[in-house]
Amino acid sequence: MDKSFPLSGWGSVAVHAGHKQDPNYAHLVPIYASSTFVFDEAEQGMRRFSGQEEGYIYSRWGNPTFTEAENKIAALETFGIKKNGLALEAKGILHASGMATITTLLLSTLKPGDKILTHYSLYGGTEEIMSKVLPSLGITAIIADLRNINNAVDAIKKDKAIKMLYIETPANPTIQCVDIEQLCELAKQNGLLTACDNTFATPYLQQPFQFGVDFIVHSTTKFLNGHGTAIGGILLGTDLDFMKTGYLKWQKH
Repeated sequence: MDKSFPLSGWGSVAVHAGHKQDPNYAHLVPIYASSTFVFDEAEQGMRRFSGQEEGYIYSRWGNPTFTEAENKIAALETFGIKKNGLALEAKGILHASGMATITTLLLSTLKPGDKILTHYSLYGGTEEIMSKVLPSLGITAIIADLRNINNAVDAIKKDKAIKMLYIETPANPTIQCVDIEQLCELAKQNGLLTACDNTFATPYLQQPFQFGVDFIVHSTTKFLNGHGTAIGGILLGTDLDFMKTGYLKWQKH
């Protein structure tokens, strides 16, 4: 989108953000149904694979169609938020599903011996990965009723292995809510990473980055899609270096 015409309203961001003029002047980005992308020369491919040059390589790592959706959702999650007087920036990475997104988040930020503090009202798939998959990798979840901040305070005091606070608010399908700002402040005081599943609220109703959350996840299958026609997910983060390098290193291995 031409930056000389700033987007001043949430609705205009939803329609126009993330769009770059298509070479053939299509008003919507085309669907690039390509698994791989060609290079002008072998050396260009080497530069792209080594990260020395920006550009598309393989659709699992990026695709122009994906990029527009990623940039649009990132713009919605950061719209109107400032940090140190500047507009907050975030990067989004699309996934095949919401659960693929959550799996990427947990496996790319936690290591054996780490623990997650979370609450008992989570989406069933999220609860299952935390209770049945992560323990075999040496990562465990501590479940507490986080509607009471004292429960979070006590858990963090008792266990120094807690490295992440993971919340889902409103939760699916109970609509149980927790206080993002209060919990995020506590987490930051104790050096914890923070992640929030914002699927049910969407950025129209709630922007967790506003409260200092490090990562946001969505099942785009639901309200962001709106039509029940496609499964997907997105991981968003404000640490742009991690989102561009740390995540990709994990993906490529």
